[in-house]
Amino acid sequence: MSFLLSATRSPFVPAGEAFGRWHPVDLAAHIANATLSHAQLDPSAIDELWVGCEEPVGAQGADMARAIVLSAAWPEHIGGTVLDRGESSGTAALHAAAAAIDSGQVGTAMVLGVHSASAVTPGASALGRNYGRPWGDGPAARVADEGGLLPAPRQAEAAANMVGIDRSAQDAWTWRSHERRTASSPPAAVVPTDARPAAGTAVQRGTTITSDTLRIMPIDLAGLPPMFDRSGTVTSASISPPADGLTAIILSRDVGSGTARLVGTARAAGHPRDPIGGLRVAVAAALRDADLTTEAITTWHLAERTAAGALLACQCLTSLGVDPDRINPQGGSLAVGDAGAADDLRLSVDGISGAKRHDTVAAVSYGMTGAAVSVWTRQ
Repeated sequence: MSFLLSATRSPFVPAGEAFGRWHPVDLAAHIANATLSHAQLDPSAIDELWVGCEEPVGAQGADMARAIVLSAAWPEHIGGTVLDRGESSGTAALHAAAAAIDSGQVGTAMVLGVHSASAVTPGASALGRNYGRPWGDGPAARVADEGGLLPAPRQAEAAANMVGIDRSAQDAWTWRSHERRTASSPPAAVVPTDARPAAGTAVQRGTTITSDTLRIMPIDLAGLPPMFDRSGTVTSASISPPADGLTAIILSRDVGSGTARLVGTARAAGHPRDPIGGLRVAVAAALRDADLTTEAITTWHLAERTAAGALLACQCLTSLGVDPDRINPQGGSLAVGDAGAADDLRLSVDGISGAKRHDTVAAVSYGMTGAAVSVWTRQ
C-alpha cells in the first residue's frame, strides 16, 4: 500500500504569461525540491522519479525525468521515467510509482505532472512530423465508417449533442465551475513561485505568484459564438484554455508518516470516438480495488477540459449513484485553464489538501485515450 508524504503544486497560470519563460525542467526541479522540503526529506530519500507528460517533445522531451534530477541537484544515482498516456498521463505516472512501491522495487517515489503550454504547444506531439506522421493509417481506418477520428473538443461536442447535453447546459456548468472556484479558499498545496514572464506581459520578472489565475468570464455566455461551426455548442468559455503548471506527489511504503493512503486505482480505455474513454469501467474497477461504494466517496474531483466532456462524465458518475453535489465542490479547470498532466495530477493534490480526516476522495480523469481513477483516504 502507498502512503502520501507530501503533495504540492505550482500556481496554474495562462500560457504565455507569468511562467512563459520558465523551462519546464527547471520549474519541475523547483517544485520537486519544495515538495521535499514540505515533507522534510533529503533528496537521497527518493528512489525513483516518475513524470507524467502528454506532450513529451521539445522542451519536455529527451528523458525529461533524468533532466529534472540533474536540474534539482539530486544525487546522480536517482533515475526517472516519463509516461505519456494522453489525458491521464499524470495519473498513469502516479499508478506506476504506486505499483513499484507495492511490489517492493522502491521505498519512496516522487511523481510529477508536467505541462508547459508556453514552451510546448498543445498538440505538438501530433503536429511534429519531421520524422513521420503519428499513429499511421490503422486507427483512423478502424473508425472510418463511424465518421473518423475527431479532435477531442469536437468529439466531446458531438457526443454531448447525441445525448441531449445542449449549449445552455454547457454554459451552466461553465458558470458553476467558475463560481465554485472563485468562492473556494486557495488550495493549501500551492507553492509560491517567482514569475519568469513571457515578453509583453504585465507581470514583472521575480514577482511571486501565490495563487491560480482565474479566467475573466464574459457576463453573457449565451452571446459567445460557437467555436467550430454555426450549429455547435462549444464556445471559448466552455473549453479550458492552455495553462502552465507543475504538480508533485511523494509516495512511500512508510505507514507512519503518511497523510493519506492510495486505496484504489484503475485505468481503462474506450472506443476511439468515446470522449470519456471507458470511464464507467475505470470507476467500477477503482471502487472494487478500494472495496468501497460510490456513497463512501466524500468528494469527486473531475477533469474539465470542456464543459461538454465534464457533463458526459457527470452523467456517467450519476448513473452509478454519485451525488452530483459531491462532484467538483471547488470548481475545476474551466475556471483556470488546462495544464495537461499537471492538471490531471492536480485532481489528487487539491482533493487531498482540501479533505478532512477520514474523508475519501476520488480523482477522475478521462479523454479519448482513456480514463483513470485514484481513490484516496485521508489519514
